[in-house]
Amino acid sequence: MTLEASVHAYRLRVIARAQALGNVSQACREFGISRTLFYRWRRRYLAYGSDGLYPKRPGPRRGRPPTLSVEAERAILAVALAWPTWGPARVSAHLAHPAHGGWNLAPATIYRFLRRVGLQTRWQRLGVLEVYSAQTAGLLTERTRRTLAHARRRQSPHVAAEQPGELVCLDTFYLGKLKGVGKVWQYTACDAACSYAVAQVTTEFSAEAAARFLTTRVLPVYQAAGWPLRRVLTDCGSEYRGAFDQACAARGIRHTRTRPRHAWTNGFVERLQGTILTELWRVEFRRRFFTHIRFLQAALDRYLEFYNHRRPHLGYRTRGRPPAALFWGITGRRDHDQAPNP
Repeated sequence: MTLEASVHAYRLRVIARAQALGNVSQACREFGISRTLFYRWRRRYLAYGSDGLYPKRPGPRRGRPPTLSVEAERAILAVALAWPTWGPARVSAHLAHPAHGGWNLAPATIYRFLRRVGLQTRWQRLGVLEVYSAQTAGLLTERTRRTLAHARRRQSPHVAAEQPGELVCLDTFYLGKLKGVGKVWQYTACDAACSYAVAQVTTEFSAEAAARFLTTRVLPVYQAAGWPLRRVLTDCGSEYRGAFDQACAARGIRHTRTRPRHAWTNGFVERLQGTILTELWRVEFRRRFFTHIRFLQAALDRYLEFYNHRRPHLGYRTRGRPPAALFWGITGRRDHDQAPNP
């Protein structure tokens, strides 16, 4: 007897026992089933007879809907670029109108397609519109001109550099208050062209300390590598004023600051400090107890040697190469890599 036949016979026995007893509850207790299940079987028995008690065979599983047709993709692109500030829901409602094709497209389907072609945000669509208009000398309405101008204002300029020393991003990170050491800050520098990192821990938080970090740690490394240090980018912190400005001016280094509450503009060094915190300090503070600032600096120097020379970097600037391969031109350690201790 097959499994289907066995299930069919079992259900027939349940129906027959309930009819013989004249009590559905008692029959359900004997067979260990619920009355809801019994009445479901009974309805199928009354509607289809004995054949209705055979177990249902599962139908084919429904997968993802078929891919969009070329016509649907063209319709979505036409509306998305004609009205770049519209979201997927509004585009879906527009295309559903009989006058615009009567397309039955869900907003999620439209969003997935726009994401696949790199147009999921309004700023991306506005950028395409602006480029197309510039190439075709198309006329823009005054409303579209205002929208484009607003989009350009919303987008922060991307910080980039072509070669080491052209732009170095600096920031300060409060490491914490350590027993026996006191309050500790980390001054960090990251080259915007190759991600090369220089850092120092200190118990002093001041413009003088930031100036010493620049002149005794950062600048000697660039001088040894033969790269002129042209510009530094910092936030608006008090440690990057006064003595720090004077140190930059005395050495011909241009000092620029990020806009207030725009930390992402200095994202290179912000990301570097997060990496050092995650990969070094959160591990080291669980492994050992630091009793002096020089032990902290020694641990930081060891990590930076690994970060600059051996750690793989997958960003668009290094493309799998360590920063030292671009900064020094080799992947091995250089004697000049570590700046002299102040």
